[in-house]
Amino acid sequence: MNNHSLFDPAGPRTRRRHLILEIVTGAALAGLALLVLATLTKKGVFSADAWAPFAQPGLWKLLGQGLLHNIAAAAVGMVLSLAVGCLLAFGLVSTRTFLRRLSRVYTDVFSSIPLLLLLYFTSLVLPNYGLRLGDFWFLVIALTLYSGAVIGDLIRSGIVALPPGQSEAALALGFSQVGTLVRVLLPQALRSMSPALVSQLIILFKGTALAYVLGGYTELLRSATVIGQYFTQSLLQAQFVAAVGFLIVNVLLGVLADSLERRQRRLETQAPSPAGSDSLVLQTA
Repeated sequence: MNNHSLFDPAGPRTRRRHLILEIVTGAALAGLALLVLATLTKKGVFSADAWAPFAQPGLWKLLGQGLLHNIAAAAVGMVLSLAVGCLLAFGLVSTRTFLRRLSRVYTDVFSSIPLLLLLYFTSLVLPNYGLRLGDFWFLVIALTLYSGAVIGDLIRSGIVALPPGQSEAALALGFSQVGTLVRVLLPQALRSMSPALVSQLIILFKGTALAYVLGGYTELLRSATVIGQYFTQSLLQAQFVAAVGFLIVNVLLGVLADSLERRQRRLETQAPSPAGSDSLVLQTA
């Protein structure tokens, strides 16, 4: 594959100017980092007393339970979002105008509303209508409303990107419209969009931190805040540990998304061309 540059190659003077800008920017960032470290050191952030509470196993147990609660909410929310997203994708590619427009309205509305606002809606409005649930389910419902709309559009994109011959062949073999979507198009769309779905799971996992506003669900951020309130000299340290916990999970999910993307590209490269498939069929006949 040929890589074409959008601009002309930089000349000697431009390269020299870019090098100077890079050096100046790097020096400024290094100076800012040193200033921040010096300020934190002066405030005693790196002192042994500030980190002493973390020698207690109970604190790590509390943080671990909070992280597991984040993972549980993200996992349940992702499963429900996939179910809602598949239904929305079917509606978005439906031949029925009313169903297609209704699915588009849902997708546009709930993908545009901030997740925090949806969380306030589920936890404050739904109980007024008799829906008494725990904070875990209020969080999951909010995640599903938002992420289901995004995933529905992702799966729709995967279905639309498939060659039209896929559905035509399935219909010619006697599959119904629903059977073609469920048995032929959906598996291929999910496979091709798997890296994007994992990226959405990362967004979903980070969104679980918003459960902090509920107060009744002990997730990682809430656990770190409780530790900081009990050990006042270790508030920033507890928040730092919580941030590292989020970072580790997100990095692992990012690695999974990258591996799925590389695998998808490898499968597309190894797939036989239509001309090769036709010649193979002719040779077999």
